[in-house]
Amino acid sequence: MIRVESKSLVSIIVVNWNRAKFLKDCLCALSRQSYSNYEIIFVDNGSSDDSVSLVKQHFHAVKVVELAENRGFTGGNSAGLKVATGEFIALVNNDARTEPDWLERLVQPMLADPSVGICASKLVIDGRDEIDSAGNGLTTAGVGFNRGLSMDSRHFTKAEWVFGACGAAALYRRGMLDEIGFFDDEFFLYDEDTDLSFRAQLAGWKCRYVPDAVTHHQGNATLGRLSDLHVYYHTRNLEFVWLKNMPAALMIRFLHHKLIQEIAGFCYVCLRHGRWMPFLRAKRDAVRMLPSMLTKRRDVQRHRKVSNEYVKQILTPIFDWDYLSRKARQILDG
Repeated sequence: MIRVESKSLVSIIVVNWNRAKFLKDCLCALSRQSYSNYEIIFVDNGSSDDSVSLVKQHFHAVKVVELAENRGFTGGNSAGLKVATGEFIALVNNDARTEPDWLERLVQPMLADPSVGICASKLVIDGRDEIDSAGNGLTTAGVGFNRGLSMDSRHFTKAEWVFGACGAAALYRRGMLDEIGFFDDEFFLYDEDTDLSFRAQLAGWKCRYVPDAVTHHQGNATLGRLSDLHVYYHTRNLEFVWLKNMPAALMIRFLHHKLIQEIAGFCYVCLRHGRWMPFLRAKRDAVRMLPSMLTKRRDVQRHRKVSNEYVKQILTPIFDWDYLSRKARQILDG
């Protein structure tokens, strides 16, 4: 491995809410990074367990930011960014455990190419040899997805350009965030990383998937998949991603894809799993928040630097067989 000089400071933000049981593994792994020039910022979202006291007692070098209330993944990371001093900003979930060379591997593409605004890790499901995310993709219906989900972890070994990164373990260039902004606080939870990746791509920044930057991830450890909160925020925020970022010409071009996705989402969430109330509440609130999203859309589209053709090329058609087969496996497992 090529050693990377540690001249550039990296700020690593870990957001937590009532998950003290994960913190020792997470912070111990971060404390053993081969890349030496970094700071760890622990943001607690008003936990009622002993998360804060545990960190203060066992991890003296970690900066602790205590919030009085739960401000979600977006608000927690925004609070961490305010005290971060690094040239690069790394995000790590509290239920993630990074390999010792994880940060060094991620920093290298950033230093080599100034057009890289995001680096995506290879996330492996903890305790299993299966991929959680090999970078993120985005369908023509505006739905973000984890590349390689549930596939054998020996796949996706090639470094390549991808749409975006899963925020559970990712690296961002501070200069890019200064230009396009960080997470949208109105998302609160879920799909905020997809929104950020989309805005980055529209502004001309690129995302590099780094297969050697490995992180072991529990996944959905805080709320649980298909909980009412998961259904609500994911369903609502999918609309926000589409409304804020998809160029108008591509909205028209892929409107039938969007309609198919909406019908499929309704059948899966409501008819199969009976989550009618959070699903319908999410759609209602998406309509209520439409003026805010349209205001943000005007700003995003005004600063767009890439063509519709480029955006079309980085999208995955909803009829793509690899994407459909992975989603089918995920549904069957669920």
